[in-house]
Amino acid sequence: MKLNTLLSFLAEEFSGLRTKNTVAEISGFHRIQASPGYDAALKHIVGELDCLGVESEISTYVADGKTETWGWPAPPGWCIRSGSLRQVEPVAKRLGSYDIVNISVLGQSGSGDAQGEMVHVGAGDSEACFENLDLNGKFVLSSGRPAAMLKYLKGTGAAGLIIYPDVARAEPSHDLVQYGGFFPRADELAWLPMGFSISRRTADQLLKDLAKGPVRVHGQVDAEFVDNPMQVLEARIRGSNPQAAEVLLTAHLCHPAPSANDNASGSGVLVEIARVLRKLADQGELSNTVRLLWVPEFNGAIPWAAAHAEDLRNVLFSINLDMVGQSPELIGEPLRVFRVPNSHPTFLNACFGPLLATLAEDKRFLATQGSRRILHWILDIPSGGSDHLVFQAPPMNVPSAMLGHDDPYWHTDLDTLEKVDPTRLKCVGVLATALALLPTWGMDESQLLAEWLYAFSHRALAAASTLARSTDGRLSQLLLDTARRIEMTRAQSLSEFLGDIWDVTPHLTGLEEGQRALGLGGQAAALADDLPEIVIKPKRSRQGPVAYALIQQLSKQDRDFLDEKLFTHHGAPPQSLVNLADGTRTIAQIAAHLCLDFHQLFPMADIERAVALLEKIGYLKTIP
Repeated sequence: MKLNTLLSFLAEEFSGLRTKNTVAEISGFHRIQASPGYDAALKHIVGELDCLGVESEISTYVADGKTETWGWPAPPGWCIRSGSLRQVEPVAKRLGSYDIVNISVLGQSGSGDAQGEMVHVGAGDSEACFENLDLNGKFVLSSGRPAAMLKYLKGTGAAGLIIYPDVARAEPSHDLVQYGGFFPRADELAWLPMGFSISRRTADQLLKDLAKGPVRVHGQVDAEFVDNPMQVLEARIRGSNPQAAEVLLTAHLCHPAPSANDNASGSGVLVEIARVLRKLADQGELSNTVRLLWVPEFNGAIPWAAAHAEDLRNVLFSINLDMVGQSPELIGEPLRVFRVPNSHPTFLNACFGPLLATLAEDKRFLATQGSRRILHWILDIPSGGSDHLVFQAPPMNVPSAMLGHDDPYWHTDLDTLEKVDPTRLKCVGVLATALALLPTWGMDESQLLAEWLYAFSHRALAAASTLARSTDGRLSQLLLDTARRIEMTRAQSLSEFLGDIWDVTPHLTGLEEGQRALGLGGQAAALADDLPEIVIKPKRSRQGPVAYALIQQLSKQDRDFLDEKLFTHHGAPPQSLVNLADGTRTIAQIAAHLCLDFHQLFPMADIERAVALLEKIGYLKTIP
């Protein structure tokens, strides 16, 4: 199959409007992990797949608040029936109600019915925020993360926690209500307080009232912790060639209603992809098998990956669809392709740009009732924060990328269906489908893939040269040498994919010539030892992605350091650091990889300290 033939088929067959209708159906479910609402949404998708003739299976995993997989604890099963929060004094008014805005009650909230005074603790991110406060029977008001505050609320007798957005989070709208969850452990359930979420506008008025005197509120939640497992849905559309590499497409189904873009959009696109792939398979035009996976974010992806690690060895790469439907008129953010980090050099990164350029220029990829605006996209640096981290970590080691949009309304009640656009759904769906079928059409387009890779690798070398010129000495040369090795390994990935039909040798020679053309050759011999050699070679000692709960065990000073220095791009650098720590690379070599991945210079002292902190929480061991 030729790529143009496939794209013509997808332009005709893939429906953005049908996808949006599926998104609308999914967004009607309150999809908290391990809850009846999540199960109902999953059952709905199973029904859709059954109608399409797509085989699927559900895997279940314990949700008990204590079972851990790679340091990630399973949340407890939870069911909610109602909840409300009212101000009683100095004036009586409603602050939030579950039957109006589901997000008004925190995920995994405790059950209760109580009145009490309100106490403000600011960000609530340290013991100092709670020092000398009597919280017994009171409601704690904070802009912090509920799960991170549980350790400070233990033993206080607090009746409830009320969260509100900080200034940055409330910037899109002071009326948005943000999603939060306790994600408690089993030993915390007996004393767990009720939990509520209010808008910044509401919180500002409460703070004004508090400045004048006591504020009393009445909270009520009817919920319970139940024996309800986490469920992961897997569908396979089998290709005709059992020897062809598989591709894995994932999307998380969880989050409260409506959560339309995050992530009913990705989940809905997977359903439409299943329909299109089923048709190709029926026509005998599908060579490779494609797996589709709907998961509870992290909580379901991790145990599923642990159970299927050996089975994933034939997966060529995975693509995570997370927030892929944004309206360009109402949101305006470009589509971002968060490429595979250089810990997994793969030719996949070279395929995104040319395919996106084709989609952006072709009006056939506009959808019925969708935007007529041209597709804007960015081939972005790696990102954290979603399930692609699970699959690129050991023991899976699957090169994994993510498609998504920055969204100011993510995890809020304003993530609604009207902000989802059929054209963007279609463009992302066509891109993901074309890449999922790369083992089917790639063998017939070896020259095209080689051209894409040639252009990508030389741009990467030029970018490394620019970054290296901002420093000097051995660090500069280390960046250049590391960039060359990465691109040579990336070329080998294409060579392994294509086999004998492509000779990689001229490409490798071209990389050497390109480096010389940039004036980068022969520098090593002239450099003095002005960058001390750091011979420590960290090696990871825990499988899976870095667990944020373990980072929370660090002191506030250490957490603040990581937040400031390494937690850009939703915490991607620490994840890449740990994946790079295979016992063969020095700290300096790991730092060079991170600099190239994130297009910035990381001070060596910061990487050394990060390694020490990751060793402290059990992720690394340092080998002299």
